[in-house]
Amino acid sequence: MYSCLDTSILYADVSPDITENDINIVSDLWTIDDREVYRGSRDPRYSHANVYWLYNEDLQRVGCCEHSITDHAKFEVLWFRESEFGTMLQEDWEVTSDIWSTLPNHVFERFINNGWTTPHKFLEQCLSGSMRIITPDMIINQPIVYSCGECKQKSLRPICPSNQMSPLDFPDKTKIVFVDDDLVIHIPPTDSTIWSRLMPPLPEHDDDLSLLVLEQVEESPNALQEQKSLHLPLAPPQTHQHLQTD
Repeated sequence: MYSCLDTSILYADVSPDITENDINIVSDLWTIDDREVYRGSRDPRYSHANVYWLYNEDLQRVGCCEHSITDHAKFEVLWFRESEFGTMLQEDWEVTSDIWSTLPNHVFERFINNGWTTPHKFLEQCLSGSMRIITPDMIINQPIVYSCGECKQKSLRPICPSNQMSPLDFPDKTKIVFVDDDLVIHIPPTDSTIWSRLMPPLPEHDDDLSLLVLEQVEESPNALQEQKSLHLPLAPPQTHQHLQTD
């Protein structure tokens, strides 16, 4: 989840668990963005802002509030969302079906039979063409592509002594598919900032994934075996309780 006050900062720990810093503290109940949440103590791991994690009544983390170091009245509220991409970018992403349901039967069987069932293995089969699948982790840690000028192969792992390395490229925006680790497809909003993190602006996204994957496989028959900011006043505390785990 990228900070809104400093977009170079990534909050990597976004599980619903209480942070160690907040265990057994007394927390007030606040109303933020029409939601009642308990606010933890300042998280000392961050120096770009005063960061406070927010919890629901079940004491599950649901977001954070980050205040400017120089002006505490200036703050942003970030919420956890259904889509990992939506949480990361604070945008409204749509979670749809998994990528397997978009494939023709013979393509599906080929991938299953060869064990190409993880995002990285799936992506590796696409490297000789223009299709790309991206997970949230691939946005943070962009894959390195190894290529060989002699055998013309490309891989996400070293394949030849004469390997050349380059960052993963994105030849065609219309052939980028965003998936989570379970290969469930996530669709970005039209005004998403994801494109500026991957590449310069290009044509609009194409949703015909069945034809897209089929075209990709036919292109490479010898393929190798990744919300608007809120500026809302905080209502006075209503009550308080201990943030603790059993």
